Amino acid sequence: MANTIKKQVVLIVDDDPVTRMLMTQSLTSSELQIVEAASGEEAIIQFTTHKPDITLLDVSMPGMNGFECCAQLRALPKGAECAIVMVTALDDVEDIELAFESGATDFITKPLKWPLFKHRVRYILKANKTLQELSLNKNKLAKAQSIANLVYWEWDFESEFLECSSDMFDMLGFSKETNLTVRTALKKVHPDDRPRLMMALKQAVYEKQSYDIEYRIIRNDGSVLFVNERTDISFEYGQWRMVGTLHDITSRKQSEQEITYYAYYDTLTDLPNRRLFIEQLETAIASAKRHQNKFALMFLDLDRFKYINDTYGHHIGDEVLCQSAVRIRECVRDSDVVAKANYDADNRVARLAGDEFTVLLDDVGRVEQVAEIAQRLIQAFSEPFLISDKFLHISISMGITLFPDDGHNVQTLLQHADVAMYHAKEKGRNNYQFFSESMNNYLKLRLEMENDLRIALAEQQFEVFYQPQYDAQSITIVGVEALLRWRHPTKGLLTPDVFIEVAESTGLILSIGNWVLMQACLQVREWQKTSGCAYRIAVNLSASQFTQSYLLDTIKNTLDVTDLPPETLELEITETAMLKDTAETIPLLFSLKKLGVRLAIDDFGTGYSSLSYLKNFPIDTLKIDRSFVEEIVSNTKDCAIAQTIVQLADNLQLCTIAEGVETSEQAEVLRKLGCAEFQGFFFSHPMPAQQLRLLLDH
Repeated sequence: MANTIKKQVVLIVDDDPVTRMLMTQSLTSSELQIVEAASGEEAIIQFTTHKPDITLLDVSMPGMNGFECCAQLRALPKGAECAIVMVTALDDVEDIELAFESGATDFITKPLKWPLFKHRVRYILKANKTLQELSLNKNKLAKAQSIANLVYWEWDFESEFLECSSDMFDMLGFSKETNLTVRTALKKVHPDDRPRLMMALKQAVYEKQSYDIEYRIIRNDGSVLFVNERTDISFEYGQWRMVGTLHDITSRKQSEQEITYYAYYDTLTDLPNRRLFIEQLETAIASAKRHQNKFALMFLDLDRFKYINDTYGHHIGDEVLCQSAVRIRECVRDSDVVAKANYDADNRVARLAGDEFTVLLDDVGRVEQVAEIAQRLIQAFSEPFLISDKFLHISISMGITLFPDDGHNVQTLLQHADVAMYHAKEKGRNNYQFFSESMNNYLKLRLEMENDLRIALAEQQFEVFYQPQYDAQSITIVGVEALLRWRHPTKGLLTPDVFIEVAESTGLILSIGNWVLMQACLQVREWQKTSGCAYRIAVNLSASQFTQSYLLDTIKNTLDVTDLPPETLELEITETAMLKDTAETIPLLFSLKKLGVRLAIDDFGTGYSSLSYLKNFPIDTLKIDRSFVEEIVSNTKDCAIAQTIVQLADNLQLCTIAEGVETSEQAEVLRKLGCAEFQGFFFSHPMPAQQLRLLLDH
């Protein structure tokens, strides 16, 4: 289907019908549509109906003259786009000026020269169409620039004034009537960025060097815009000119800042994260080397944070971390070291991971200065945290290293600070420790021990030894206690006192303890079957095992797998572990009793001994600690304590076992006091299963 060419509309307005006829005949063609009007009033009606591209308007008409009609036509829709040509016999300058003031595009004088008339009209139509297309393109460009947040300006280097797009006035905060100069535009540039922009302008003026630069603009309301300015310099028509564009990149900059924030800051506490801290530490090392200064690195860890997180939930834990960050920042900000160094204290504190924080103190003159800040931090955490109507008591342990004394690189300084912090934990928490080489050696030994323990688990280097428990009257074996031993490939046979602390702190004690429980129950069940005797097996539960939520399932599974009668399994638990959280302990103990197992308090009398918990807990046995047995023959106080324990147990219908019986005199005293069972070197040392089997057979 052929494209239909839209005809251009010509409106002829003249009160003389002959003139209208002649004009129509002259202009008639396939490209034009002719519309006529005999008066100004009719012209307005025809204009509204046909929206002509050009109006040929007679000036001298009865009623509304051409000038009045022209002004009203311009006020109509599309009136601004139409070419209006005044046709007049008047040739006074005043009449011509009046025509243009009324809004005329051009004028033609009468009498008309018909051969030229149609060419003149066609020229005006073409020129007006070009003007409309130019205006349309300019509007499109303006819209595109507006969408792209782009404005432009021109400067001829000679005038002080700039030619600008209208949006540039809005961007800079000037009214459109302002005669914008280079100097006034520069005043809007951020003071920190202005020297850089002025240098670029000077190079443009004197060296004709264009530039591409980013800077900030401060608007009248105080808001800040980030802009990218690009320029081009050319020599045209004998004159240098510079054209520039300003691109509003505020959104991009804000996005970049957000990306930077998430990359370098902890979103929970707003502190620098590990990545930024490492960069800061590297910068501090380089600066200290260059200026031969010292600085301190403090490594902080919240004590018992995991317990709070597990007990109250992560939302409480998160709030603890946020409040801790505030306290640390305030302590560091208020310190004399930071004030004298004149740097941002907030960026000296970082959250490394979890509940670990670091503090970087530059240009430290004396160790006492660091100790002062450390003590201030300890004091700050002595106040309880109020979170969700709960008062939570949290302390911190700190390790401190000094550059260059304790290390020359990031890895060494961090490692040594961690060693010192760990040492503070071992010292009872809630304190700070400066790094020393002896600490480092100690940590290396612990790490070796931890690695060896993992290998021992994997390669089954552990063994269970058994120490018999004897009836005090018949001196026959009634049970055995399972005792862990480690047959180390290079260090020989190790007892738990060498490695149990490392196993506890690393969590390996859970796997080791479960293995001991299973092996001991299997072995004793075998002895029960072969001998026909209901030997009892006593197994120690570590504090970590006792607080595990799946302990009940572990015991139940062990009894099912080994087929051990529940009443022959006695679980030994320390007073400290039992009383740590009585709200959870009491239900657990009663659940264990429902399984049929026996419960014993190990090392009774050394912890929180009280009649209260003995009354409430379903205990079967009290084990008298070896510290009371050791001097029971010669020390009347130890004898009195042992007698009290035995009498207490009798009154509560509990069994008593004395640990660490090494002489016949000790055994005799305990027998007279009424102790039910003995255990100790006087009767038998702990031994492997094969050796004990021979003893049982004998």
